[in-house]
Amino acid sequence: MAFERAIFLSEKCGSRLDVVHVVQCEIGGDSAVTFEQIEELEGNAKEILERYKMEAVKQKVPIKVFFEIGDPAKIITEIVNKKEYDLIIMGSRGMSTFKELLLGSVSLKVMHHAKCPVMIVR
Repeated sequence: MAFERAIFLSEKCGSRLDVVHVVQCEIGGDSAVTFEQIEELEGNAKEILERYKMEAVKQKVPIKVFFEIGDPAKIITEIVNKKEYDLIIMGSRGMSTFKELLLGSVSLKVMHHAKCPVMIVR
């Protein structure tokens, strides 16, 4: 849903769309993932990003994609705070507390640390 909203707004505003996809993986410790699992997650993410690129081209929306592994909130915030972005559009999921039930922990952190407005799409 967030991507569809972003495509729609980019098309209407004549702006470029930058898509950031971050896979959160813990290396080492009890909840660590294996190298094979990381490769699978990376492959899945790249497939998603390729579909996004094809849809953007179809809609004639310029697009740039970023793929990272690490802490999603930290990486998204670092990327958007390095440049001048007008708006962050992101989905909401990953719930752990009542407040995060409405927004999601990643979207909540990005909302508090980003230098531009954040639109949360459910």
